[in-house]
Amino acid sequence: MKLAVVLSIMLLSSVCSGQAPRIADKNAPSKIMIASKEEPGQRLRVTGTVFDEEGKPIEGVSIYVYHTDAKGLYTPTDNDNRNPRLRGYMRTDREGRYEFRTIKPGSYPNTRNPAHIHYVVTAPGYRERVFEIVFEGDPFINDRIRDDAKREDSAFSIRQLERGSDGALCVQDIKLRRE
Repeated sequence: MKLAVVLSIMLLSSVCSGQAPRIADKNAPSKIMIASKEEPGQRLRVTGTVFDEEGKPIEGVSIYVYHTDAKGLYTPTDNDNRNPRLRGYMRTDREGRYEFRTIKPGSYPNTRNPAHIHYVVTAPGYRERVFEIVFEGDPFINDRIRDDAKREDSAFSIRQLERGSDGALCVQDIKLRRE
């Protein structure tokens, strides 16, 4: 079955199930705004480049990101992570770069989960990469998460926040492996 047909089926099944699609539109931009200026929370800009195993940038990679609001909620009413309010779709540019502007998410209420941003990264001929970034200094990052983050294909990436002119800055480069 052709990849476009498979992706269309995946998109249709996720839409029919009430879940947000996990693949960016073919013409999605490489830079997006997820949280409006009115959204409460610390401003955050995330940038990065997607590389192959040889370190070459990959153009046209689908990146789907989503996260909670500053209170740790995906939606105001039922907190449904299948259809989060703060989400975005991008495709990497010619140099494999992407960027999104949002707010720093909050930790889930009444839990010890660190604040995080979910990533789903997909490109034809490469293994899908699903992980979440957590932020250095979060009191809920435990030894298990730190140990797991050391693995190349970890479900966690611990990122340092830097001070930017318009809020916090986070750099998240991504390496994809061929299928």
